Amino acid sequence: MGKAYGVVADILVGKFQFTEGELSPGATLEEIDLDSLGRVEFALTLRESTGVPFGDDQITLDTTLGEIADAVEAAWGAGTAVAPR
Repeated sequence: MGKAYGVVADILVGKFQFTEGELSPGATLEEIDLDSLGRVEFALTLRESTGVPFGDDQITLDTTLGEIADAVEAAWGAGTAVAPR
């Protein structure tokens, strides 16, 4: 995984107190026990950190961390968001 996965993991570790060992690209938000309020806060933090807006339908219990990172990478690649330095 690339830079975007690092940003996703950093948010979950820094803001939500997960450990690196609890996270993997194939883990779903349900598997890491991120509740509905946490998902909303995660989406807002992702937008602030990556410039990529996520809708409620994009971050569901079944969404994997890798899928989120892929969406961020795609937005950065398409120029619809700016990657952090």
